[in-house]
Amino acid sequence: MDEQLRLWAINIDLFRQCFAAPPPLAETLREVTASLSTRGKTQRLPGLLSKLGPITRRPLDVPLIPLSEPTLGDGEAMMTSHYIESIRRKACWVLARGWLDKLATATITLDLPTSDLEELEFDLVRVGIPTRLSIRHLWVNTLDIPLRPTNDMTIGYTNAAVVPGYIETWTTALPEMEDKTRALATELLGFLTDHWGGYSHDPLQAQDDPTTPEDETPEVDDESPQAFADQGPLGLIAWWTSR
Repeated sequence: MDEQLRLWAINIDLFRQCFAAPPPLAETLREVTASLSTRGKTQRLPGLLSKLGPITRRPLDVPLIPLSEPTLGDGEAMMTSHYIESIRRKACWVLARGWLDKLATATITLDLPTSDLEELEFDLVRVGIPTRLSIRHLWVNTLDIPLRPTNDMTIGYTNAAVVPGYIETWTTALPEMEDKTRALATELLGFLTDHWGGYSHDPLQAQDDPTTPEDETPEVDDESPQAFADQGPLGLIAWWTSR
């Protein structure tokens, strides 16, 4: 798999709910699962070997399911927080990515080889960006979901209240950065600014903020799966895939 950074603007609790999905959300997740799952392809041995079924190690007509492709069973196991065997984790993360793509307000994928990541980290330190606002801190918080990461990935989240700090400090530092790292930082900043640029206070406390009119509180239709995506502040889920 290519070395990439994927970001999703999404309510973090919404993604956690996927692993104990209530009926409206489960309906949406099953639709995504069906679109991504493999039914398996029957493969028969050629020639005379096809007539030697009883002495082969497996039935000849059993569907062959690639380890990297999710199944409907994987989806049901994930939605009910059942244990996922290590051999199925890669496929389940393919499915989890599909769920994120469906439920997120927005997403972006950036090519980010390890060398480029390290160069960006070094440049951010050089221009005075604090460690708590480094790129690796985008995924510093554990998602606390039953599905464990595979060895070639790192995933976590950043709270909505932290993102404005990234926007402010990185934007100020851009003129001092090297050309290559500035281009990457600018692309990241564009995504962050589009979805968190208006945040000037802790959005987690918005319900107690007297400046927030009551009539602006969204009404949630429990029968609509998409209504789940409209609840609560946007967090940032970051997934970096390495080799």
